[in-house]
Amino acid sequence: MKNNTFLKIAVLSVFFVQMGVGTITPAIANIAAAYPDVPFTTLLLVSTLAVLMSVPATLISGRIAGTVVKYKTLLIIGMILFVGGGVAPYFMATSSFTAILAVRAIFGIGLGIVTPLGGALIIAFFDGEVRAQMMGLSNVIANVGGILFQLLGGMAAGIAWQYAFIPHALGIITLVLILFLPEPPAAPVQAVGEAKPKLPGSVFGFALAIFLIMALVYPMLVNMSTIIAVSGMGGAADAALVLTMFTVGGMAGGFIFAKVFGLFKKNTLAVGLAFLAVAMASIGLGSSIAFMYIGTTIAGIGFSFIIPTVFMDLGAAVHPSQMPTASGIIMACMNVGGFCSAYIFAFLGAITGMTENIKFPFYVSMTVFAVAAIAFLLIKPKQPDAPQPE
Repeated sequence: MKNNTFLKIAVLSVFFVQMGVGTITPAIANIAAAYPDVPFTTLLLVSTLAVLMSVPATLISGRIAGTVVKYKTLLIIGMILFVGGGVAPYFMATSSFTAILAVRAIFGIGLGIVTPLGGALIIAFFDGEVRAQMMGLSNVIANVGGILFQLLGGMAAGIAWQYAFIPHALGIITLVLILFLPEPPAAPVQAVGEAKPKLPGSVFGFALAIFLIMALVYPMLVNMSTIIAVSGMGGAADAALVLTMFTVGGMAGGFIFAKVFGLFKKNTLAVGLAFLAVAMASIGLGSSIAFMYIGTTIAGIGFSFIIPTVFMDLGAAVHPSQMPTASGIIMACMNVGGFCSAYIFAFLGAITGMTENIKFPFYVSMTVFAVAAIAFLLIKPKQPDAPQPE
């Protein structure tokens, strides 16, 4: 079973939809034109509301997966909500903006249900080098899905704003594949009187680290077009190509992750942080668009080393029955980190007087990433072994 090609494809298909929230990003301006009376900050909820709704759904899904509700049942429910809530606005061109937000919330819940289950499935079905390979490939597939969803969303938006929601129907591919996905082996039943294993502190340490990493990386994703325009490096098309290199770098990193992890083991996290430090330095200190291309590519590689490493370490640190919960906590903190990023840097900018400097977030990020990389290399806290099934 563990070497079954279909099993690998079905598990990886769960990652294909994880970046589906970006499908309508290219259509924001078109949607704004269709609803001119809606304030722009409110209009952005068409994207951010899905992210916000995914956070509690991710935590709940991770908590009940494999115990209260079967993995397969959760995946089917999540994908039905993903496809239904994602495509629904196409049929609502004459509806109120509030109605569209309601179905976007449903879409976010579906995405949140599915998000923590991919990593947990890899840990449940695979081990050793195959597990590392699957973790790397999961990042590749997630990036491929992100590119495809956003590319099709942009092309469809060129026809009419409501067409940008149709690409969510690609989730049907994942839905069909998981219909034939076997249920992972059940976690060992806890003996009567046996103390329930607690989540190790390392889970919350990783969650905090992922929250901060995402908060520090996010300015690159949202500010790049402004940096390029203000600096006279190019226009919107150039910014789109630069940001695409983050995804390309992520795919490249995913392909080589297993080799890198085999070479550096737990130090792979420090390697990823060092890549992010170099990337932020390239963007923050660079004065030409070439540095922007280099920075985003290196950032994609570094990020693709960090996330799979965290899940590999989680698999070694927690009891098998705790993996969905741990995965849910990690993925929820990642989304919250992205959402809080703007507020964090606004606060830091206010207290340092650097609010007007558009590259200020990159100076902070490159410093924090460099210090963190050194710290992870020098500080080696001993993690307790995960409770193993007897």
